[in-house]
Amino acid sequence: MLVNLDCPVELIDYKLFESKANSQIYCSMTFYNLSPKTVKGLKVIIHCYDQFGDPVGGETNKFECKVEYKEGLRPSRKRATDKKILLSGFQNTRKIEVDVVKILYDDDTLWSKGASESIKIELAKIENNNLLEFVQSREGKDVKNYAKEVNGHWLCICGRLNFYAQSKCKRCDRLKQYVLTEYRDEEAIISRLNAFNEERIEEDRRSQEKRELEAALRKQKLVKKVKRSLPFIAGGLLVIGILGWGYATNFTFSMKAQQELTDVANLIPKPEVVKEGIIDTSFAAYDDNNGQGDFAITYGKVGNVNNIVVSNITKPQAIDIDHNGTYEFIITYIMDFPENSHALTLGWDDVYEFDVNKEELVLASAKYPDYYKYTYIPALDQRISASNDPVEQQLLSVPMKAAEDLLNGNFVPDASHAEITKLIEAKVLNNPLQIVRKDNLFYIYGITRGMNISEAISVLGEPDESFEVDSKVCIWYLDNNLELVAEYSIDTIHYIALGEFKKDVLDQSMSVLGDPTEAGSNEYSYFSGDQRLRFHVMPGSGDFRVQLFDSEAP
Repeated sequence: MLVNLDCPVELIDYKLFESKANSQIYCSMTFYNLSPKTVKGLKVIIHCYDQFGDPVGGETNKFECKVEYKEGLRPSRKRATDKKILLSGFQNTRKIEVDVVKILYDDDTLWSKGASESIKIELAKIENNNLLEFVQSREGKDVKNYAKEVNGHWLCICGRLNFYAQSKCKRCDRLKQYVLTEYRDEEAIISRLNAFNEERIEEDRRSQEKRELEAALRKQKLVKKVKRSLPFIAGGLLVIGILGWGYATNFTFSMKAQQELTDVANLIPKPEVVKEGIIDTSFAAYDDNNGQGDFAITYGKVGNVNNIVVSNITKPQAIDIDHNGTYEFIITYIMDFPENSHALTLGWDDVYEFDVNKEELVLASAKYPDYYKYTYIPALDQRISASNDPVEQQLLSVPMKAAEDLLNGNFVPDASHAEITKLIEAKVLNNPLQIVRKDNLFYIYGITRGMNISEAISVLGEPDESFEVDSKVCIWYLDNNLELVAEYSIDTIHYIALGEFKKDVLDQSMSVLGDPTEAGSNEYSYFSGDQRLRFHVMPGSGDFRVQLFDSEAP
């Protein structure tokens, strides 16, 4: 791969696609923005190679193209290109290298490669799936490679090349000394895996000890009752014994008798040492299949074993985020918005610590930005990239922005989740008709013209009504008395309508979309590509409806 350490945008990954219709090769590229500004577009040179690594077409194996990010590539974010790029004339391409030559920012400033040089390197991928799974479970899903030193530079496990003088990675902030020690080769990772397995065995041993300790403590409670009575019983028996023995021996005692009395005293159990802190945890899910349940923590404090139960939470995930031998707990808060089906699985992760002194879980999300940077944000980013639903992408962008603000100290989570809920509700309420524009297409409640009707059903669920007149029609009855109509021929949607709604809802939707292309008396139209989005007043009721149809239609 080609790397320019002076370039503020770097290629993270790419994928090649072959058209079944004409065997043409297309590529999509994922770039990461290292700069503090949002990127609008890139100019890149793509080098094409065949399966043997030879240039396709000899020395003319490269071409220049432009990459546009309509919604912008924000700082410290990675994203695939909006559109796939045709490798015209390079049908035998099986591998590409990319050189960024120009960057356009949202403030219209430019970065140019100029005389800076690109270095050609090869990443050392972790091929062993078991080792890769272990490393990713400890460090995050962005890890795919061994760390190594390369010609006066060093490669991080995230795949970023850094100057050797840099003590931490420019992309992920991992420390150079740490990754070069722990993940330099297969042997180092195996050694760490073995240590981890030994820790697991030790944890199992401690759990067994804990169970044995609890049994011993139950026995100890019985012994305490005996001990409270023992002085009186022992005193009485001792007097009787002394008198009896004294009478039989003329009050002369043997060493053997004294030892026997000592042995009896030693039979009284002594309390065992109890580990301070968490001893064990367990989770019992409820029967209603909502993913929630009771989380029980068994812990030691001042020599005693105690238990607390936290109810009505999702199953916590135990992770040693800061690698100090103490686990933190990740608890996901599920945000449920019944009026918007796209938000049903939206979740926010909180990080909790167990405070032995307070004997409770304590919210500590702000103390662990690394969890959000290396685990939560990449997982959200992957979900956004995989989604074909613009409404879902729009909603997922809210917890993504909150996590990024947490990294910058501009968002502090609260235990009641009031702040994150407020942010989500604002996004939902500010766009009540769920109309978004993406890639020159308008989407209403996640569906658009040209979409297959089966795809629309996968987004909205089975229609409440369906029939056929001049064309096939599906109708969904939504909340707030909204009715969504989709007309289609064969399987392709050609017309969508949503209504009816009041003027304030119209105003909210238009504030999201911006100024209309055309405006008349109670009629407003937006054009994008071959689509026309038209708001208009309904005769009689005075309420409004929105339609999506061909821009050439009257």
